[in-house]
Amino acid sequence: MPLRELADKHGGTLDPGLEDAVVSRVAPVDEAETVDATTTLAPLLSRRYLEAARAKQTAFLLVDGPLASLVPAGKRWIHPHATYALACVLEGVPRPEPVDARALARIDPLASVDPTAIIGPFAVVYAGAEIGPHCRIEPHVVVYGGVSLGARVTVGASSVLGRPGFGWATSPAGGVVRMPQLGGVVIEDDVEIGPLCTVDAGTLAPTAIGRGAKLDAHVHVGHNASIGAGALVAAQSGFAGSSRIGAGVLVGGQVGVADHCEVGAGARLAAKAGVIGDVPAGAVFGGYPAVDKARWLRATARLLGFGAKGAEGDPKPRASTEDPGRKRKGRSG
Repeated sequence: MPLRELADKHGGTLDPGLEDAVVSRVAPVDEAETVDATTTLAPLLSRRYLEAARAKQTAFLLVDGPLASLVPAGKRWIHPHATYALACVLEGVPRPEPVDARALARIDPLASVDPTAIIGPFAVVYAGAEIGPHCRIEPHVVVYGGVSLGARVTVGASSVLGRPGFGWATSPAGGVVRMPQLGGVVIEDDVEIGPLCTVDAGTLAPTAIGRGAKLDAHVHVGHNASIGAGALVAAQSGFAGSSRIGAGVLVGGQVGVADHCEVGAGARLAAKAGVIGDVPAGAVFGGYPAVDKARWLRATARLLGFGAKGAEGDPKPRASTEDPGRKRKGRSG
């Protein structure tokens, strides 16, 4: 496709002389010259790949705006949102259309499945479930009754939606009984749930995932939790019952959020953060227990024995005051 057509369609500017250039493939910048380099488009989205990009003599570069001045002119398609432009380009690459295999799935007659939905083989849809238009249910997904999916929802392979949540009550005699989970699950339009995720049913009100939220693989959403519209959740994160994640929150991998905690809209949680209290809107938290990122980094620097300068610049471990020849006493004295 002519590079000019891509720029006209998706925005950005071309270096002079590239108006008639043609690209036939997209490749990583560090592999762009292995095959057909003269017609290859390579995205430069991070400083990490600057050296590789500068070494390319023949490939065209889709360059994120802030990086444009750091690579030689002549082969650049400069875009202020190059990641978005790359997504648009890749979306245009022909791919096999998904095939509806509902004949190989188990769909209860009392379930409501839109005829435009794509149901993968060996999926199970129970009575009382609702699957909206243009949804895609991948193989081995289980959708329990009381689950409602809006339009264009994608559910990754082997995910389980609407199973009773982890709720228990102690009896007067000291035994443990299950708390019935009757609230179901509501998943709004344009949500994507990765493979091997679990979204538990709420107790009285539904567990909710807001419009356009994206969950990576192995994410667990506990009963009565809510994930706000447009939130992005990386793999292996878990949200305990009745936690609240605001709109547009970014959640790193392996984050845990305790029950009844609220994370405000637009907040960011660093990978492996353990949230045991509320997080203000727009804040950046990390560590365990999760605190403001700057505080977490200072605490980590002190824990590792770095001074204040070491925390901001080169690591400078503090000198030990202990006599190296002194032996520590054990419990036996």
